[in-house]
Amino acid sequence: MRTHLLIAVALALGATVTSANALTVTNSDKTSHTFMLTPEGGKAEKVVIKSKATGTYDCSKGCEVRMGALKSKYDASVDKLTIKDGKFVKM
Repeated sequence: MRTHLLIAVALALGATVTSANALTVTNSDKTSHTFMLTPEGGKAEKVVIKSKATGTYDCSKGCEVRMGALKSKYDASVDKLTIKDGKFVKM
């Protein structure tokens, strides 16, 4: 009986823990922004993030983020990025 409880607790904890390799992007501007997200070894994806919104993206192998002429590379250790005044700011 305790084994079932232990398994249920482990599954619940696993579902709530976020990936350390996820890139979280927060738009702190008053307007929405569009950027291209290209995971290492993957296809580029066009992302629209609304004003004051936050999105989480898989960056486990690293990724490149482009917004207009701005281009930045992030590795798996970078997990938070903010868009402020139309530019990327590492947090």
